[in-house]
Amino acid sequence: MHIGRAMVLSRNAAAWLVAGAALLSGEAAHAQMYVCTTASGRDIRSDQPPRECADREIRELRQDGSVRRVIKPPPTPEERRKLEEEEKRKYDEDDRLRSQQRSDKSLLETYASLEEIEAARKRALADQHVILERVNQRKDEIKRERLKLDNEAEFYLKRDMPEKLKRDFAANNESVKTQDKMIAETRGAIARVNERFDTYSKRFRELLERGATPVQRTAEEKIR
Repeated sequence: MHIGRAMVLSRNAAAWLVAGAALLSGEAAHAQMYVCTTASGRDIRSDQPPRECADREIRELRQDGSVRRVIKPPPTPEERRKLEEEEKRKYDEDDRLRSQQRSDKSLLETYASLEEIEAARKRALADQHVILERVNQRKDEIKRERLKLDNEAEFYLKRDMPEKLKRDFAANNESVKTQDKMIAETRGAIARVNERFDTYSKRFRELLERGATPVQRTAEEKIR
């Protein structure tokens, strides 16, 4: 009885040994192999990515020796800098495109034709021309005031002018500077208006050539 039981246990043990061997054989068959070449030119083969090749390219091999994949080394500081620059360039370009799309949408919603753009330009310029005309009128007044001061100053060619007259000359000079500054600013504003509407017209024409369609709105919607 004990002999039979021992034989059964022996057979079970043998079965476990066979199963274990098969399992180990299967694991070995699927074991990974990593190969690399160090900076000094030494070839290394290991079942784990070799530490000696942390900054080198590592090849992971299949059982038949073919390459399963190539593990790239981490980027160098210079490579990382270039990658960051490229990512920033792509981000800026995407941001520019999104901004252009929003601008195009607004342009097509605001104007229905090139004629509307030119009409808007004229309205914007009219406001600036009114300002410029008023400033020029004020400058002419200051010039007339200066003539009066010059005539009065002729009585003091050989003696000092009164303090009040000196102050009037100084105030007149400051007024001239102020008006000249306002004229320069207004002319700059006129140039910017023309530049803005030139850009609108050019882009609107490009969008029409690409097949874009302006959004048709009622007069009430345009006012809102």
